[in-house]
Amino acid sequence: MIKNNNWITPGIKVSCRHKRELYLLYKNNNNYKIKKDYKLYCRILSDVIKAAKRLHYDRLISKSSNKMKTTWNIVKSITDKKTDSKVIQSIDTGNSITSKNQQDIADTFQNYFLSVADKIKSNINSKDNCDNECMDYQFRAFKNPFPNLIFDHTSTKEIANIIKAFKPKISSGYDEISLKILKISSPFIAAPPNHICNRSILSGNFPSGMKYSIIIPLFKKGDKKDIKNYRPISLLTSFSKIFEKVIHARILEHAINNNILSTEQFGFISNSSTQKATFILVNDILQALNNKSFVGGIFCDLEKAFDCVNHGILLKKLEFYGIVGSANTLMKSYLKDRYHCVIVKDSLAQGNASLNWGKIKYGVLQGSVPGPLLLLLYINHLPKVVNTFSQPILFVDDTSVIVNNTNCINFEKDFIFSFDQLNKWFNTNLLALNFDKTQCLQFKTMNSLTIPINISYNNKCVGNNTDKILRYYY
Repeated sequence: MIKNNNWITPGIKVSCRHKRELYLLYKNNNNYKIKKDYKLYCRILSDVIKAAKRLHYDRLISKSSNKMKTTWNIVKSITDKKTDSKVIQSIDTGNSITSKNQQDIADTFQNYFLSVADKIKSNINSKDNCDNECMDYQFRAFKNPFPNLIFDHTSTKEIANIIKAFKPKISSGYDEISLKILKISSPFIAAPPNHICNRSILSGNFPSGMKYSIIIPLFKKGDKKDIKNYRPISLLTSFSKIFEKVIHARILEHAINNNILSTEQFGFISNSSTQKATFILVNDILQALNNKSFVGGIFCDLEKAFDCVNHGILLKKLEFYGIVGSANTLMKSYLKDRYHCVIVKDSLAQGNASLNWGKIKYGVLQGSVPGPLLLLLYINHLPKVVNTFSQPILFVDDTSVIVNNTNCINFEKDFIFSFDQLNKWFNTNLLALNFDKTQCLQFKTMNSLTIPINISYNNKCVGNNTDKILRYYY
């Protein structure tokens, strides 16, 4: 949290003392001239304080690597809105029972995070040969094969630069070695991690000791007692992050050099942002309205996309993108036989022996370095499925599709067809739409015709609405 008084300079402290002295002088003498000088001094000091605050906050934001987060921290500090999403007072454990015991809460989260993917997948209408269907989508989306990726060996200099680039965070994984400690000792320890990375690249085995992660449940929004409103954030060992940086750098370079990543994807990609995605979204809608077209949007919400990624399908997709041989073997080793343990307090004081480790069957880790990139590659060809009749826009797993047509009947057909294609693709890739949060929205001018589009799937209705003036809801 941003401290409120860091803007106070020695000069402001002196000026405040002078203001106090001038106030006492004015009160004791009841002199009009002193009173006038005091009020003028107050106005000038007030302007100086405002300028000092503005300069202080400008410096904080300009130096920050996450300017949006810093800005909101400043707003919270000024408005005194302090929230701690890490402190979980109680949680519903099922059967209308609420527990306040920290160990019970941790066990409830552990069981939920380990089983949520199975529960979601049990409701997906998928075929037994979904792996082959997924690859059929891939081959239809990309005509030409991609060149093979060979993981280059690391050097001591590369490892040292990776450690140097880390932020000096004090949080740590189960080994209790923080990035701050790693950075301090980096001049003396770069050689051993370099040796381990090269041995792993050569053998195709990711070190098993680096596959253990501490899970911190992070509250999103809604009811704090509802376990569904938390996402699992992984605290990995500092040494595993070094190796993850190596893997991530090589896969990302391969993806960029060979134009693998979809141009409709705006998440976790250099020079892309939510602002750019929003601009394109709004621009597409306005252009369609200007052309007198009927225009609507499908805004998809996936259930636990990070947690539901199927490892077998992911590895086949990586192989399709050229990550083959020992590189694919290494990624398989990285994904399998991983374990996590949930803690609900920012402490490992109980000791590692008492931690309840559970084996992870699905998903890519939220909080890991390559996790977001692997998810991007998992859903990378989704835009190719629907872009015949619509304009898809993705920000990681958040999928928006804009459909427009000058003909009323064709617009409705294209809209329903696009939704069906999306839902079929998600089911084939063992991902599930959250029908309660997925929205179908028609954009229109004040005088244009409203098209009632009713979409249902397995007796679940998709939310729909009409927006006449393109408003934003917060």
